Amino acid sequence: MSSTHLQAEIGPVLTGADVEAAVLNTLRAWLPSYLAEGERAKGLEPGALPLPRGWLVTGRDLQKYTSDQLPCIVVMTGGVILKPLKQGYPGATTAVFNVDVGTIFNAAWGSKSRVHAQLYVRMMALTLVQRPLEGLPCAVDFVGENYDELDFSDTRTYSAAVAAFTLEVENVLWAAGGPPPYVTPPDDPLDPFDPWTTVTEVDVSVDNTSP
Repeated sequence: MSSTHLQAEIGPVLTGADVEAAVLNTLRAWLPSYLAEGERAKGLEPGALPLPRGWLVTGRDLQKYTSDQLPCIVVMTGGVILKPLKQGYPGATTAVFNVDVGTIFNAAWGSKSRVHAQLYVRMMALTLVQRPLEGLPCAVDFVGENYDELDFSDTRTYSAAVAAFTLEVENVLWAAGGPPPYVTPPDDPLDPFDPWTTVTEVDVSVDNTSP
């Protein structure tokens, strides 16, 4: 009987950047169509609102971006919240990320800029909870929304709206991956890890008992 142990594989390498990319790619693909549906629902001509001109990933600051990139979609990932959950072997870990997705709308729309920003953020929320994220199987929950007015350096005021989500992502990492505990690091860090021992023969004892 032979069996090859593959625990030297470190397993999946899924980072916050992968989460951000999945959110951004999903919005790029679907948001224009969802915006058109939102415009129909509000009695507007589809295409009346400008499509996003900027797509950005950042920390928590919405005020870095200039008016020539508006309306802008901003993805802000705060990191992993709650305690990640390990399940079974090899300790596949599920992590919950908090992700905010916001829009900044140009003041040129006057009093309507706030209304349009709120419509934008609602359609982003619908996109993310209704569509599978691009390349990232996970559960998406809509957990909140807020609106604000931002004063930029040129003294103009812009409307912003932000939707908050949690993304429950499975198999972020393996707790039991990597080389065996008794080996030393490779002499050359660029070399791949050595596999665990390959078992070539196993002795099995079977006790026969009457039913």
